[in-house]
Amino acid sequence: MLLSIAVKIFILIKLIIKRSTALKSSLSLYFLMGILISSAIQEFDFIIGLINDIFFDSFEHQLFMFSRRMAWASMALQYQFLALFLESIVTKKFTVKLRHKIFFAISALLSLFFIGISIIDIGCIRTTDKYLIEIIIQKVTGFYTYFPLIITSLTLAIWQIKKSNLPRLLQKQLRLLLTVVIIPLWIFDLVQITPFIFSLNLSWLNTGYAAASTSTILLTTAILYCSKKIIGLRFLNWSPHVQSPIDIDFMENFKIILERFSRVTSIEELTHITQGFFKEAFRIPYNRVHLHIRSTQHHRLPQEEDGSTVALVEAFMSTHAKTMCEYLKKNTILIYDELAFTDFYESTAESSQALHFLDGIQADIFLPVYEKDTMIAYIVVDRFARFDSFYTSTEYDEMLIFVRYLSNIINLMQNKNLDMLIRQEKELQEELYAKHQEISQYKESIRSFLRNQRHKDIGIIFYKNRRFSFGNQAAKELIGINPNLQEGHATAKALKHLAQQVLAYKAAQTVHTKDSDGNKLILSGMPSLEHHNVIISVYYPEVTDVIKKQIDMLRDPSEWDYLLYLETTKPGKLINHLIPGSGETLLNFKIELLKTALSKKATLLNIAERDVRPMVELLHHVSLRETLHVIELTEPVKNFEIAIKLFGINALFNNSKAQSAPLLEALDAIGTIFIKNIDLLDLETQEYLAEFIRYGFFRVFKSEHKISSNVRIICSSNKDLGALVRENKFSQSLFNELKHTTLEMPSLLTLPEDELAILAEGFSEQAIVNQTYKNLLSLSEKDKFRLAHHRPASLEELKLKVQQILIQKSKKSDIYDETQFDPAYEVSDPELVQAARLGKKALKDQKTMSLLWNKFKNQNKIASFLGVNRSSVNRRCKQYHLEE
Repeated sequence: MLLSIAVKIFILIKLIIKRSTALKSSLSLYFLMGILISSAIQEFDFIIGLINDIFFDSFEHQLFMFSRRMAWASMALQYQFLALFLESIVTKKFTVKLRHKIFFAISALLSLFFIGISIIDIGCIRTTDKYLIEIIIQKVTGFYTYFPLIITSLTLAIWQIKKSNLPRLLQKQLRLLLTVVIIPLWIFDLVQITPFIFSLNLSWLNTGYAAASTSTILLTTAILYCSKKIIGLRFLNWSPHVQSPIDIDFMENFKIILERFSRVTSIEELTHITQGFFKEAFRIPYNRVHLHIRSTQHHRLPQEEDGSTVALVEAFMSTHAKTMCEYLKKNTILIYDELAFTDFYESTAESSQALHFLDGIQADIFLPVYEKDTMIAYIVVDRFARFDSFYTSTEYDEMLIFVRYLSNIINLMQNKNLDMLIRQEKELQEELYAKHQEISQYKESIRSFLRNQRHKDIGIIFYKNRRFSFGNQAAKELIGINPNLQEGHATAKALKHLAQQVLAYKAAQTVHTKDSDGNKLILSGMPSLEHHNVIISVYYPEVTDVIKKQIDMLRDPSEWDYLLYLETTKPGKLINHLIPGSGETLLNFKIELLKTALSKKATLLNIAERDVRPMVELLHHVSLRETLHVIELTEPVKNFEIAIKLFGINALFNNSKAQSAPLLEALDAIGTIFIKNIDLLDLETQEYLAEFIRYGFFRVFKSEHKISSNVRIICSSNKDLGALVRENKFSQSLFNELKHTTLEMPSLLTLPEDELAILAEGFSEQAIVNQTYKNLLSLSEKDKFRLAHHRPASLEELKLKVQQILIQKSKKSDIYDETQFDPAYEVSDPELVQAARLGKKALKDQKTMSLLWNKFKNQNKIASFLGVNRSSVNRRCKQYHLEE
């Protein structure tokens, strides 16, 4: 009982505080306050009676009799206020009728009787001493309040609900009040008082404390539950919107919407995103949500709209008064149920007009989208799209957040070329990536020079009477050989050539060579004051030495930094290994190749067919991507197999139940796709590919669904794509995307003879491991002459010819078995070079075996590559859990 009183006092205080914001006139509020006060008086009397029976053995006292009479007085008032409260909330404009006056007069008289008798007969201390008239009036009061008074109002309230003329919010409130509070209260009270009303014994006493306590506990619980639910449903305008807990997951889920916004390029996509958002956030079916973009004077957007809805909205927007504009901006969202609830009690011209407008377009929600006080679009949610629940304040805020972002996107689409913005963003990302890679190369280059700072000593060598003598210890350590005894050594040859050049021209000369570990050395000679003497300084190169050697061969001198990268960084060394030439033509091509490798732009290779795969593997490796997927086209594509493989396909056109992810999605951020002979691809697939290269996202084939992807595309073709475009045999869009990033290698057939000779010498250096045999098996001038007059068409052919020449020389000199040819000489994949050099020892290294398995996925191929039997590979695969 005490809890029940406390709950009612708490609700009463809240009502007093909130009465200033009540939606309608304060009549309903005052009726509710009267109900709570009357009920609290009755429960206070019950507590006094219970204390008296328990602690004072039913001791009769004036206070007990006074509280009992006041309880009877409050009972008549409680049900009178309850009846008036019910009728006031179900009536749009509540007015006091004759029936109300009669009932109120009777209730007032009954209450005044009990108040009066409590004063007149204040000396009465026993129930048996009460006047007979008082007992009769008590029976009359009980019958009157529980039957004609409350039943009349209950019947009216239920009838109003059945008529469905009330707003849905009010109907929900009434159902909760009637089923959870009012009807159970009436039934419990009726059960307790019926025996007294119909008893012929005028001295009957009600002692049903157990029933009364049980009813109070149940009703208190019901009041707590009902108050929370009803207040959440805008009861007496305690809040401007239906209340609900904050959705803590909203922002996490909204990130997906923002990501979709970042890729949108058409109205259809905006409509799909809007429908998806309302489906996921508010459980509204896709087909019940409609986005309409309003056409502007300068920009008209193609769209598919319900003409009647659009006509009604546009008519409303063009004919309503200025005050209606302010009303729309103030409310931001028109929600039918809340608008109907507001208009039911406090109808204004604007609210009635807005409600009539929503009725006309049959909408639950009208959500205008503004950009600088101009409505540029609106979202319409069909009537009863979500019949089982109301739209809450949290959902209201979520809709506003969505609309804020939506308005920015629509504004961009109407006033700017969104496709161009997306393309510019992609180009900026690619440029940023390339700059980041350049900075990384620059840092690596500087680190390489800093590592060599420990070798600061400069060696001095004297050349006199055709003999060399070391001037200090540093020279001996840097050279590492005796040039007088090892005349066939490459370093000894370089020293002798340098000395002869200085003596011949009487001027300082500089040459580059390598030490025993393969590091570059600078040999700088100058004439001595003594006749026929030369002083030679030996040191590791500085930055300026690397640049001065080749800067004059650059077509663009501003690209001098790439000279450093080629000589000092890992990507540069890989390129020098692939193309070990240093002439002007090849040097400029290697710089273009390095620039291409350091970017992530789609690339078209126009090079000899046998050189395509090594070049692709190098670009893939430098890009630091994990997976290289090769699509080799040998004949014109006449179906959509490649398109489906790359982009996937709309589920409506997919006959198979299981559909694998498209390559562009599966390889996102980790892969490179190489399409060989891109000219054989069908035109429609070329258009899809061009769109992906241009914007950085692809459309699912036969669909408008777009997916972002960061996959590098490399293509190759030996055809004249410009001519194919003119013949309508190749996509103009794809050609426009690829022509700016085409990598065309100079043909070896037209390469200057001196550059071809240097290139052949480079391959000769790579072929033999042992330095001793390098000196014995070097290419002669005759060999270089034959290569120049029977030129190969590709680097791979040149490598093979050089290897064949060296093999023939070794056999002719009977040193073939002793000569250590590099096992990785014919390996073009940078990742497999080390494995090739390990040979059968690679079987013992789990990391190398995992690499080989990921590359070949076949034990026979691994065995062939390493030159071992398959059983050995099989055992290691089982040991390392590498199974097919």
